[in-house]
Amino acid sequence: MLWIFIISLLDIFYMNPLVHVEVEPHVREQMLMKVNHVRKNGCRCGKRYMAPAGPVKWDETLYKSALSHALDMASNKFFAHYSSDGLNIGDRLEKIGYDWQVVGENLGEGQKSFDEVLEDWMQSYSHCVMLMNPKVDEMAVARYEKYWVQHFGKKMRR
Repeated sequence: MLWIFIISLLDIFYMNPLVHVEVEPHVREQMLMKVNHVRKNGCRCGKRYMAPAGPVKWDETLYKSALSHALDMASNKFFAHYSSDGLNIGDRLEKIGYDWQVVGENLGEGQKSFDEVLEDWMQSYSHCVMLMNPKVDEMAVARYEKYWVQHFGKKMRR
């Protein structure tokens, strides 16, 4: 009975959208550097050339949302852009207070490293186009178990 209680507490902890598992600063900086390198140089997404785009910076709210979605997919054993309760990225971000103008989401499943998931995203037209979107200026990447979630955004002007 104690194990069931502990597992239930862990489920509650992991499903809370405000749960925060720290990303090592050097890991965060490496991910930003690699994404911004691609954005700075421009690239081909399928047959379409994507012009260079401005850099993105890390955003903690985007990270919390990405982590929450990765935890949701792992806990509920699914892989989709909609959460287990039917919310899309915009809905999920609004729910935790990110007042957005533009948002986007890349997902990965099973990759062993950020380099591997980034390469897969670059080989996928829609993921590549999202990564190169000049309208976004913030991002975050979370991984939980085999699930990768990359969130992009641009906050609403006040």
